[in-house]
Amino acid sequence: MAKILFCIIISLIWAVDVRSDPRASEAIFAYAADLENKNDHPRAATEFGRYVFLARQGSREDFVRLEEAMYRHAVNLAHAKETDAALRAFSELGAAYPKSPLIPQALFQMGQVYERSGAVGEAKQRYQRLAGMGMDTEFSALSRLRLAWLALRRPGEETKAREHLQAVTHPKYADQAKGMLKGVEALPNLPYKTPWLAGTMSAVLPGAGHLYAERPRDAGFAFLSNGLLLAGTVQAFSKGITGLGAALSAVELGWYSGTIFSAVNLTHKYNQRLREDHLGNVAGSLPRGDNAVGVEMEWRY
Repeated sequence: MAKILFCIIISLIWAVDVRSDPRASEAIFAYAADLENKNDHPRAATEFGRYVFLARQGSREDFVRLEEAMYRHAVNLAHAKETDAALRAFSELGAAYPKSPLIPQALFQMGQVYERSGAVGEAKQRYQRLAGMGMDTEFSALSRLRLAWLALRRPGEETKAREHLQAVTHPKYADQAKGMLKGVEALPNLPYKTPWLAGTMSAVLPGAGHLYAERPRDAGFAFLSNGLLLAGTVQAFSKGITGLGAALSAVELGWYSGTIFSAVNLTHKYNQRLREDHLGNVAGSLPRGDNAVGVEMEWRY
């Protein structure tokens, strides 16, 4: 108990010294920045958080970099995968400095955090808000690129993706937008397979639809299994074993129908995989590092 009390007293004395000495506050900020440069994001977040806490407890005149510290505290929390804490920290920055030049960056970072956590709807809201603010054309362009990418992840929203990409005019990202736009335009012309054709082929010759879907092993199995069941059915009836023949007929009918549906399903999967592979190439046009939380960490004043 005595040791704990001693530590508390020392911490309070240290905190008072920091609030009364501007140089100490700068030392905390410099230490936090050094940890950030070393990618030690959990500790960097802690130190930037310490700076923010002491600034709120003391004179803000001694903590002249509070606005930047709040932003970097939030960014490092995001890097450390402290999702809820990072979102709260970004929100606190917006509440404390609603006209801060760091707001566009903060909004984009919030979108990235939401996107990484799977909250796509929340991410879209931040990107759309930023895209329409006009506060910072660079981050508006980045948000347009993210909105286009999220639209491409959902089949049928290619028109939305195209609109977002065509709205990107910032010279830093114009080429990336054009590259992605070419990928969007190429989507309808990919060598897709026709599901109904696969089903028809399998109906005529079991396994043919699987071969059409480029699944030769499945094609061989479908052909062999259906052939054996059909041969067994014919042989049973020819030998007068009608009960066995009827049973094998029922099994074969179900197996035959399943073969047709399997060919159709595999064709859909083939088309989905083809689209995903193409989108993987399109993603190469996104700004480097754009998928990572913490992109574009620039301090603008």
